[in-house]
Amino acid sequence: MSDNVGLSTPRGSGTSGYVQRNLAHLRPRDRAAPYNTKDLDHLKHRQRQPDKEILEHDRKREVEVKVFELRDQLEDEG
Repeated sequence: MSDNVGLSTPRGSGTSGYVQRNLAHLRPRDRAAPYNTKDLDHLKHRQRQPDKEILEHDRKREVEVKVFELRDQLEDEG
C-alpha cells in the first residue's frame, strides 16, 4: 500500500484492496475574492430589449385566445 491508505492487507476483507479517490470531496477555497469587485459593476443587470419574435407570438396568441372565446360563445348560443 502506498501512503498508508486503505487496508494494510486485503486478505480476509472480501475486497481487492483497491482505493479510489473521493471525487465528491470539496476542498476548501481561499477566503479572498479572486476578482476585483469594482470590475463587476459593469456586469450588473441591464435592461434588455425584448425579442420581436416573442412579442409577435404573444400578440398572435392573444388573438387566438379571443377567437376561441368567441367560438365557444357562438357554440353556446346555438
